[in-house]
Amino acid sequence: MGKRLTVIAGAALALGALAPATATATPAHAYACTVVAKQTVIVRASANTGSTAKGQLNTGDSSSASCSATSGGSYTACGGSSTWWIHVSARGGGYVAQRCVDWYT
Repeated sequence: MGKRLTVIAGAALALGALAPATATATPAHAYACTVVAKQTVIVRASANTGSTAKGQLNTGDSSSASCSATSGGSYTACGGSSTWWIHVSARGGGYVAQRCVDWYT
């Protein structure tokens, strides 16, 4: 009987049934990408032009950034209009207009 329990327990472990549960928290913003400012761009607290300015990225400045864009408030900047924003780590974290940065993985 002891041998049978070992086999069943071994099979259950192989299938992951007895593996300890682990919680994996996903950060609100994962910074696996990079942006480089094409021209001076304001880092905002939220993804809209009416939100608080937290600072700026000057032309050529880089920052770690999210690899996904956020749809937010409409803006006209850097040669066009858009509603897409990128979350960056610069200036304590905030959003920059996607049209104003080059975005790299």
